[in-house]
Amino acid sequence: MILVEKDSWISEDVDLNLHFPDINQNGHMYKLPKMILLATNFTNTAEHEKAKAVGFSVIMKPLRASMLAACLQQLIGIGNKSRGKDMCNGSPSLRGLLCGMKILVVDDNRVNRRVAAGALKKFGAEVECAESGKAALALLQLPHNFDACFMDIQMPEMDGFEATRRIRELESIANEQQNGVLNWDGGTKRHMWHMPILAMTADVIHATLEKCLKCGMDGYVSKPFEEENLYEAVSKFFESKPNSDK
Repeated sequence: MILVEKDSWISEDVDLNLHFPDINQNGHMYKLPKMILLATNFTNTAEHEKAKAVGFSVIMKPLRASMLAACLQQLIGIGNKSRGKDMCNGSPSLRGLLCGMKILVVDDNRVNRRVAAGALKKFGAEVECAESGKAALALLQLPHNFDACFMDIQMPEMDGFEATRRIRELESIANEQQNGVLNWDGGTKRHMWHMPILAMTADVIHATLEKCLKCGMDGYVSKPFEEENLYEAVSKFFESKPNSDK
């Protein structure tokens, strides 16, 4: 098994045009090592397609034990096959939370948008994507019908922090008009607008989380999406619908 760092495989100076087909020698088939590409992200679809064409299985960083174990099981053909089938269909627990929910995914990277949208759609969510904070702000002018927003924090022009601050300002104005006065500290007046906004980030250090919460985000989801982390994030905001997996 070979693990390759993406930046050493695709770079301006080195183009490791690797391809390891199985070798047939003297009538015997020899299987060469499985290859895993370690990547933080892909700058374009062509990079991802090139990796697949070469024969890489891709693991997104930061590495997690569950993700690495799942990839290794898939590569060497072991593990619970029935569990794999359930995962392909999406877990009933997550489908119960996400089925029918309209979610906005905001990320300036097209590949990241496709991956995030695909993960959410697998569990029955209706997904729309925006490529920038400004585009997200345009879609989230009140009133809108989104149930939640997954927001990348590092984007050009307007990052996820600024976009979230502006979204919360719009909600505050609407709530003030609705209630007559803002009361964010648990008073009796109910606020009509507060859409859950979850940061999408590979950087989950405490300082980053504090910055997310300070600008008005409700939490975060680690990149790449893992079922357990996704469930933990959305279960705080959505109620499960028992029959949604039928």
